[in-house]
Amino acid sequence: MGASETDLPRGTRIVGLDAWRVMLMLGGFLLHASTWLPSRPLFTAVALGSHAFRMGSFFAISGFLCGVSMRKHSPSRWLARRVAQIGLPTLFGWGVLCPITIGIMNWWHPAASTPLFFDWLHIWFLVALLAYAPAAVWFDALDRRHGLADRVAGAPASRRSSLSLLLGTAMVSFVLMITTVVMVPAIVPSRLMPMLSQAPMMAGYLPNYLLGVAMARSPALAREVQQSWRPALSIVAASGLLYALWFMLGPWLPGVQQEQGANLVMTVVAALCPPAAFALIFRSAVAVRDVPAIAHRICDASLTMYLVHLPLLLVANIIVAPLKLNPYVQYVLAIVIAAPLSYAVHRWIVRPVPLLSLIINGRLDHAGRPFARLSAAKPGVEAGPVQAG
Repeated sequence: MGASETDLPRGTRIVGLDAWRVMLMLGGFLLHASTWLPSRPLFTAVALGSHAFRMGSFFAISGFLCGVSMRKHSPSRWLARRVAQIGLPTLFGWGVLCPITIGIMNWWHPAASTPLFFDWLHIWFLVALLAYAPAAVWFDALDRRHGLADRVAGAPASRRSSLSLLLGTAMVSFVLMITTVVMVPAIVPSRLMPMLSQAPMMAGYLPNYLLGVAMARSPALAREVQQSWRPALSIVAASGLLYALWFMLGPWLPGVQQEQGANLVMTVVAALCPPAAFALIFRSAVAVRDVPAIAHRICDASLTMYLVHLPLLLVANIIVAPLKLNPYVQYVLAIVIAAPLSYAVHRWIVRPVPLLSLIINGRLDHAGRPFARLSAAKPGVEAGPVQAG
């Protein structure tokens, strides 16, 4: 790939990354639709796949798009826009949608163990993006001063240097995850631990996010990652092999050791796989020149759909459960009900109302003062919270 293909001019987007970002985010439908169903092999496979690469790759894509956006704004302006775009949907999700969801769960299964009333449930990824924003500004300042991204790229791309880049990112992720696993229980009251179950992932995915930011700043680094498909494919295959070996050997271990081993294997894969998966995603995305109009519409609606999908899936399962269907049939019906309803919520409720578009979908371009000033950007810059930043 030539330099012109990765050195994006101002206002240019890689539409393939938008499509991938939406698919990864809305993969939450596939993951969460089985939350209230008996365990089945397909549900386990979806959960393992999601844990292995879905959100880690999503954060890398988000970092890249944010890095593109940061080239168009001053650091302070970008950070203010980012906090408004993500912070308002986070407050709405945490303060309104999560309590509603937990309230319905308590009503449906009053004897079951349910999260704390103020648990952030599926909103955790927005909390992570908020936490990553200052880190992106810090990296941007260091890169402007010291050219960090180009230094990371180093020599012309080779299999060895590409493998080192992907494994190095994975190693930092693993260290952050393990450190968080050890530190959080030591400093957080036990009653708050259920809410912080995603804390290791939030800490561990930061290197993937910063890798995306660095690639947006350095065409050489973007080329190196895009050309690293062979080592990336090898890492993804190794992650799958590790899962397979564990499923063969894990059942032979005693109960406590089996649980500890499963947690360790899942942590290793969650650190190892996302950088490699993102390299493959980035390579495929660069080759995409256009996507259907429906993909653009779903892209615009994706944050709304993700915010409302969990309570809608819960309600769909409550409606379908009395039919006593096969779990796989109920799983499919829940998705078929919740997915179009979530899009309808965006299309017919959120999008036409500027205030709702702001606080649910983070659309600064639909808002009045003072947010309208933050959305004033050059043509081609998206204002959505998880688009280009």
